[in-house]
Amino acid sequence: MKKFIFLFSLLICSLSFSDTNIDQISSEVWRCPYSVDRTFKGLTYIKFLNENGKPSISVSILDNRAALKTGKVSLELSQLDYEVKENENSIYFTNLSDKTQVFSNYKLSYSFDKKNRPKMDLYRISDNKKLCSLITN
Repeated sequence: MKKFIFLFSLLICSLSFSDTNIDQISSEVWRCPYSVDRTFKGLTYIKFLNENGKPSISVSILDNRAALKTGKVSLELSQLDYEVKENENSIYFTNLSDKTQVFSNYKLSYSFDKKNRPKMDLYRISDNKKLCSLITN
């Protein structure tokens, strides 16, 4: 009986710890100032949303590289659903439309440093290549 109570309390603690991690990550606005992939041009901002109890991620890509030549700045804004895979410390984009299908090849990996500060990186799934280190605003 003591083993059962111990395992049950351990399970409860680990679940609450995981939720706290995601809560800590999702409370920040993340920015990718530099990317090696052409899909994410210019500045990329990632913000976790929770509208009416439905969690999603807002991805804003501000491409200002051609502004001096053309005088135009393009902004792409996508709101995506996501799935957290705690065993990988990764967040995957789900329920993608034709417009946002490009996000199916990307994941966000999160970790915490020794001072329990969150870190997040953007990876391409097909070759597991790190595309950028996201920083908080």
